[in-house]
Amino acid sequence: MPKREKNLSPRLWCAPLLLALLCAGPALAQEPLTKTTLVVPLGETPVKVNVYERRGASVTFVAPHHNEQTALAAAKEAVARKGGRLVEVESFDERGRPARRLSFALRAKHYSVDPNRIFTANGRRCGRVAPEADAAVRAFADGLLKIIFAPGGDRLRDGEPFVVAVHNNGDVGEKPPQERDADLTAAAFVRGGAARPFARGAFQEQAAGVYLSNLENDEDNFVFLSTPRLLWPFAERGFNVVVQKPAAELQDAGCGVDDGSLSVYSARHRIPYVCLEADAAHGAERQRQMLAAVYPLLPAAAAAASTGGLK
Repeated sequence: MPKREKNLSPRLWCAPLLLALLCAGPALAQEPLTKTTLVVPLGETPVKVNVYERRGASVTFVAPHHNEQTALAAAKEAVARKGGRLVEVESFDERGRPARRLSFALRAKHYSVDPNRIFTANGRRCGRVAPEADAAVRAFADGLLKIIFAPGGDRLRDGEPFVVAVHNNGDVGEKPPQERDADLTAAAFVRGGAARPFARGAFQEQAAGVYLSNLENDEDNFVFLSTPRLLWPFAERGFNVVVQKPAAELQDAGCGVDDGSLSVYSARHRIPYVCLEADAAHGAERQRQMLAAVYPLLPAAAAAASTGGLK
């Protein structure tokens, strides 16, 4: 079980005279963003998982890749302003820089894993997790799921209609031509062919369908969904949208289908999942717009989820 460190959140103190109006005013009496740090063991290495919270909205955001700081900053800002939770997995390289992968020790050996490729056995196999380290990685994944979701780790927290992952990718236009076809973009989920010469298709095996908006000028920016029920709310706002294959079609040993990601895990457990993917260098404002688009969906989505209609 994760260990809880002391709460590092600031407290709001109201001086009786000088700050009476500040504390009483509804527009200014906003609760502070709180931060709780949990420690989840990965082998013999303690991994810090920070949970930022503020009341005001029932939604959990997840930032598994610590090097994707654009997404992390945008999500933290959204929670501070509008409420919700943000689960952040901390990871640093040997120079102390935010890192994508988690490094850990186990029985005098050192390993590393992608924290968003560990939630299924097939994903761990595809991620080349060493057999002797698989149990430790699985235990870490289970601990992380129990923080993101309800205590059992296999369903949403009460009142939350979906979970939202936040990610960044590199600008496809700045990469060498020979690398662009394998890059993560909205077009990479479109099945190629004579009728779609623009399609890259590198990730086509994960997608049931793709909506490419004429209002989006950067294919690095897109919303990834586990349910088509949320497609139109994002499409009408001009975002590129990718809809994941249904759970039954994700039961595949192919690493291009079941990659062990939170999206695959969520689909298999009938958990509505949303991912907001944006260009790390140029997509900060677009990612803020994606985050802003999430909040108006919460009441109706929660009502639909309560009747089993969102999955």
